[in-house]
Amino acid sequence: MNLLQNVDLGTLLVLTVGAVLLCVVGVILFFGLQILGSTLGLFANFFHLFTSILGGGPISWCGCLLVVLVCAGCAGIALLAVTCNSNPNSMNFCVLFAR
Repeated sequence: MNLLQNVDLGTLLVLTVGAVLLCVVGVILFFGLQILGSTLGLFANFFHLFTSILGGGPISWCGCLLVVLVCAGCAGIALLAVTCNSNPNSMNFCVLFAR
């Protein structure tokens, strides 16, 4: 009890507020660093995938590029078909879908 008589209430309040702020800042840093690390890891993995496709040579990724282009073409035609259904007079391409 002799130890508690020498402690000022202002010092005790400052220590308590400091400990609470340290815990709050620690939790924010913990979750913030996890989110930052996950985001950077996602971009790094995408960059690694892109460089491994390019580094594989022309033969190994040519089929993948062809599949991606075919899928993009199909998506573009589907988008045009949806646009033509809303306004058939928008372009000449819509005449193909009108018949």
